Amino acid sequence: MSWTEEEDKKNQQNLTNQQGELFEEDNSGQNRNSDKESDSSKSSETRLDDNQQLWRLLEKTLSDNVIEKRRARRWKIFFRFTSLIILLCIVGLWLGRSALDSNVTGQNTVAIIPMDGVIGSGGDIDGNEYVDILDDVYRNPDLKGVVINMNSPGGSPVQAGIIYDAIRQKEKLYPSIPVIVVVEDMAASGGYYIASAANKIYANRASLVGSIGVISSGFDLSGLIKKIGVERRTFTSGRNKDFLDPFVPMNKEGKEKWQAILDETHQQFIDAVKAGRGDRLKITNDVFSGMVFTGQQAQKIGLIDGLASLHDVLNSQFPNDKQVIYGPKQDPLDEFAKKFGVEFATKLLSNAKLN
Repeated sequence: MSWTEEEDKKNQQNLTNQQGELFEEDNSGQNRNSDKESDSSKSSETRLDDNQQLWRLLEKTLSDNVIEKRRARRWKIFFRFTSLIILLCIVGLWLGRSALDSNVTGQNTVAIIPMDGVIGSGGDIDGNEYVDILDDVYRNPDLKGVVINMNSPGGSPVQAGIIYDAIRQKEKLYPSIPVIVVVEDMAASGGYYIASAANKIYANRASLVGSIGVISSGFDLSGLIKKIGVERRTFTSGRNKDFLDPFVPMNKEGKEKWQAILDETHQQFIDAVKAGRGDRLKITNDVFSGMVFTGQQAQKIGLIDGLASLHDVLNSQFPNDKQVIYGPKQDPLDEFAKKFGVEFATKLLSNAKLN
């Protein structure tokens, strides 16, 4: 094998070419790896940017939501506070007007006292409560008259007597101030007991007036429990302690004692009516029998003075006087709610249009 200079050059050039190719391959591989690393870093940065944007968006949304809730809460508090202020103003105006109405000064006034319902302690017409009302009425220095609007079937003779005595006492202390009773549907029994204390009594021609009597009723059930085989055991101290027991037959002594109590109470009623009505009363067999009369009949026997309504009496005898209503005390808020509800309903109905 022989070597020439030309072959040496060729071999050296081939070797150089091969080394160049290997170097290019290494460079291209490195370039590809660097490109992959670059792409990977770029994608990581992209994902990081997306997450940051998402967190920023979420943070902004939550922040806006909190701000909106705070704003809504502020408006809610504002409207509640405003509503409370308006309500307090309305209540204040109402109470102020009520105070002015009940304490009118500088103008002649006539007091109107409604008495509606059953007479009894803690009931519709309570004696002690109406005594306080009368005291309140007569504190007004400009009082010119008292009108009692009566509508009662009666009730407790004790409570009726308390009011009767209070009216008679006021008439003695203030003789120039007339007390007038106007009967609506009825002034019976204890209702008429109170009415008879007035200077004048008026009623409608169909009103029920009178019933000057006393009643006590019950049942004798002693035969019933014996019939059904029930034995009742009662222990008393005092032989008459159970004389009103419906399960025990009433003996003669108990009947006489109880009748005496009723008769005495009846006589007190009669004396009160005679003192109140005086010579105007025409005593007949029926007047004190417990019988009830119409207004027209009552006028004929002097139980009333005439036929007139509350409106007629006020217009004829107190035409220029301020009318002030005095009644049992009510809770101011309940009174306001009731009055406000009635006024609202009235306005609503007045504005309604019928098709």
